[in-house]
Amino acid sequence: MKLAIGYPLPRGWLAIAAMQCALSCAHGQIVPELDIQEEPPTERLLAQVRSEPLAARVSSALQTQSIEAFLSAPQVFDPAQFDALPRIVGAAEQKSLLSKRDVVYGRTAAGNGFVLSPEMPREWNIYRQPKALKDPATGQVLGMEAEYLGRARLLSDERVEQSQKEGKALDTIVPASFEIVHSVSEIRVGDRLFISNESAWRTLMPQAPEREVAATIISIYGSGVANASKHQIVVLNQGSQQGLSPGHLMSIRKTPSLRTDVTDPSRPALRPWVGVSGQALVFLTFDKLAYALISDSNGPVQVGDRLTSP
Repeated sequence: MKLAIGYPLPRGWLAIAAMQCALSCAHGQIVPELDIQEEPPTERLLAQVRSEPLAARVSSALQTQSIEAFLSAPQVFDPAQFDALPRIVGAAEQKSLLSKRDVVYGRTAAGNGFVLSPEMPREWNIYRQPKALKDPATGQVLGMEAEYLGRARLLSDERVEQSQKEGKALDTIVPASFEIVHSVSEIRVGDRLFISNESAWRTLMPQAPEREVAATIISIYGSGVANASKHQIVVLNQGSQQGLSPGHLMSIRKTPSLRTDVTDPSRPALRPWVGVSGQALVFLTFDKLAYALISDSNGPVQVGDRLTSP
């Protein structure tokens, strides 16, 4: 007893047909035999190419959360501005070298500037006496760079209290107190306090500069070594006046070394072309200076190397 079905039966129906067959047999019915020799129709897919903008890939590869630990907070001042900054005047337990979790005392130039209020910032960066940064080509001073030492949190007000000494009224200065919450170097009495702006880094959107920009590395920040590598900070001789902005991605190009063409009897000088040797993210800019974090490098990065638009 065989009954052929005149159209192909999809594979998904095999289990249903078998169940119906079993139920029919159980009730004494004659069950048609299914012809399932034919394969269901298939659909052929063609290979396709997917594309996405370069900026999207770069942005995901350079999430600021992953590089935040390597960022520092260099700052450029003019000498008069630095001298007017609040200063560390002492420390609990009379320590001379201070670090994380130590309590320090700070004063403003006015003597009563630190007040615990909604308008007063709680986070303050700590800096040391600035040094001049010069353009290696022109010798021009581009700015005074103060070294970032750490960060402190304001704990109490700065105020003046009346006291008595030998029967005479005496004004006593009560400095503000701070807890050092982060340090990258030893902190000392005399170092300066400046409002922290680190939260701005969390909003960086990596992107290529809108126009061609080229800068030269003039210093390796916070290090006395000659070579820099991945996750170190370099200082550039171009800033916001030349079109650099935080978030700009730059290609690193080695300074080509001059060679002699030994195959030419006149021995002319050769300057070989050099390709991209790494990538850096600009995260802080001033008028004539910028700071960039080396995010990728296939070799040492040195003072004199160039950063260009990708």
